[in-house]
Amino acid sequence: MNYSIIANNKIKDKVILYGIRRDMVEYYHFCRSYRKTASYFGVNVKTIIKWVRRYKKEGLEGFKDLLRKPKMVHNKVRKEVEELVVKLREQSHFGAKRLKMEFELPISVGAINRILKERGLLRREKRRYQKKRDLREIKKRLKPFEEIQLDIKYLNDIPEFFSYYTRYKLPRYQITARDVRTGVLYYFYTYEKSVLATTMCMKRLLNHLFRYGIKPENITIQTDNGFEFSGIRMYHNRGFKKYLEKELKVRHRYIPPRCPNANADVETSHKIIEKEFYSIEHITSKKDFLEKSTTYQYYFNLMRKNSYKEWKTPVDILKEYNILPNIALLPPVIIDELYENIGQNDDSNLYSQVYHHDPEHPGNLIVVLRMEKVVEVNLGKQ
Repeated sequence: MNYSIIANNKIKDKVILYGIRRDMVEYYHFCRSYRKTASYFGVNVKTIIKWVRRYKKEGLEGFKDLLRKPKMVHNKVRKEVEELVVKLREQSHFGAKRLKMEFELPISVGAINRILKERGLLRREKRRYQKKRDLREIKKRLKPFEEIQLDIKYLNDIPEFFSYYTRYKLPRYQITARDVRTGVLYYFYTYEKSVLATTMCMKRLLNHLFRYGIKPENITIQTDNGFEFSGIRMYHNRGFKKYLEKELKVRHRYIPPRCPNANADVETSHKIIEKEFYSIEHITSKKDFLEKSTTYQYYFNLMRKNSYKEWKTPVDILKEYNILPNIALLPPVIIDELYENIGQNDDSNLYSQVYHHDPEHPGNLIVVLRMEKVVEVNLGKQ
């Protein structure tokens, strides 16, 4: 990444800014030199000193922008003037501009508006909502698998699923990855939330993408600051982030603390899968759970139309870029048991017939049969 170009331009994206500032502080703790760090990132030495001090004082919160609102207003309107504005407003029902013009008030129109708003005397006219930034258009400019959001979902707090979770000793966590451009969804299961589990999942997923020609240098993995993504400790040579960047050669980016909307795509998928799968599906065994979760993933990627993507399925968008639909089919596994039950290169579990109720048509079953080069999706009566 060319940090000098980024640092010398005004960036408004809080996620990118947060990542750059974090990288600066991490590099400083690696080389222990303000000047070397400033030279590497192409910024002033004072900039490095500022972010290092902010981190030492506030932790990860220190990388966020401070509020620009002044703590004290030195030229605040006097109390008697405020009461006069309120009195004139109640008598005349004039707006801020007309109040200033008719009564020659000694304060600005903005100050009059503020007073009326604070006293609840300002009526808002209904107008059509205007978006400052259309995120859908921004996401359209991304390429498939250019940005993948990663997060963890707890399964033991779903009321309808809890009895199956305890009876069949099912995994407690779902590790979810979702491509921002296409909406393709991948997920894995684990009994323990750890760096090892997330690392193994990403190795399995990224090797799958590499086989279909997705280049590692074009992929960015975005996560929160959880310890399972090595987000608490910053200064170490091993861990989730280091493994992605050094071994798998992909980029990794953290989102700012307490900003889950920055990972909105994967967070939305958690809500959808809980509503359409975990809350309605009947589970009879651990094997049955894996088969039905596989079928739901196939349904989500092959058949479920996304209203936020012009009512297209993830596979429809993949076809626009001439990418094989099979890239969307990587069945979920229990990552803790992966290398115990099957060989590392044994993909026999990929070629199986599994069933899942179609959420849009409860009377039907989705039957998904994956062959070596062909994917067939049929709807059959129950």
